[in-house]
Amino acid sequence: MRALVVAGLVVFHSAVVFAVGASWFVKDPRPSTGFTVFLLWGSLWGMPLLFLVSGIGARYAMRTRSWAAFARERLARLGVPFITGLVLLVPPMFYLARLAQPGFSEPYWRFWLSFVNVPAIARGLLPRGSWASDGTGFDPAHLWFLYVLLVFSLALLPLLGYLASPRAARLAGRLAGYAGRHPVTVLAAAAVPMMVTEAAFGPDVNTGGWERLAYVFPFLYGFVIASDPRFESALRRARGPALAVALPATVALLAWAAALNTRGISITAGAAPGWSALQGLAGWAWIVAILGFAAAITARRRRPPATAGSRPAPAGSEPRWRRAAQYGNEAVLPFYLLHEPVIVAAAWVVVRWHAPALAKYPALVAVSFAATLAIYELAVRRYRPARFLFGMKPHDQI
Repeated sequence: MRALVVAGLVVFHSAVVFAVGASWFVKDPRPSTGFTVFLLWGSLWGMPLLFLVSGIGARYAMRTRSWAAFARERLARLGVPFITGLVLLVPPMFYLARLAQPGFSEPYWRFWLSFVNVPAIARGLLPRGSWASDGTGFDPAHLWFLYVLLVFSLALLPLLGYLASPRAARLAGRLAGYAGRHPVTVLAAAAVPMMVTEAAFGPDVNTGGWERLAYVFPFLYGFVIASDPRFESALRRARGPALAVALPATVALLAWAAALNTRGISITAGAAPGWSALQGLAGWAWIVAILGFAAAITARRRRPPATAGSRPAPAGSEPRWRRAAQYGNEAVLPFYLLHEPVIVAAAWVVVRWHAPALAKYPALVAVSFAATLAIYELAVRRYRPARFLFGMKPHDQI
């Protein structure tokens, strides 16, 4: 699931190039409203789902690690690639954006020195620091996800340690049993904190369309879901009702956004708390529906237990989809770091083509995905120093 969401970011961020009302590094001269609708829908569930899956990963990691070992691992696998990206990957995107402005001719090295401004970065990383998308302040671009996830992992470490304890496991077991009997009730209650947080603080276009504090809830939900397999069963049972809520809530948000647009008001400037609360509801409903359908699919793919007299599976007969999932799980973090700079560089060329957006968009997606994967394979995956800088484990620890 994590690999699919990160791969889908190529589809999502490529659409920003062609969307009306979306500010980005490179823009097509003839944007389309259809891409804006697609972006609004994807922003409802994409990043919250990534935080939820990250919470599941944190729960697995804490099964075999002490608090101190978990903190060291998070610093190595999130902090190091965050710094690597700030130094190597983010400045070129802003430099290309500045090159499109008339009269800009500053050499890259001088621009890089002004961009890597330690005091400005430190101010931007404060709890209410300014993350500007107009190039006038600190902006980590897509790396905000690594920073926020690292802060959650360290700041919530005492709570995560408690949730991983045997006592909390018994409480989670009782909750999982109740969720198995009343899945819709439990999952509906889980939407309330996200709705309240979004209504009070959101939305924020600089952090995936959500207030960064709201992401703490899917992160914790993922941690709890991984503690008992009965939560997966509850998600499967709730997928239909969740979809029945997600669809009309999304339609209402689209209609609301269209009404604001006709008045010349952007969503972030004119959205009332009701908009943000509805976004929280729709986003959580989509997450439950997606996880529920995914759980139903994987449940059918699981092999039945071996019975007496049955032949053991031959060596090397692991399903192809599982091998692909293992490859994607290893590649997910470097791919995330690399995908946006690659899209910006490719879009710099593609938007100059004399072709309709419906032809340029799939070309941009295909080129960006292939180039990102090629850079990962040729420049990151095979070399120990690069693996460290991009948050990957050494080969001998896999």
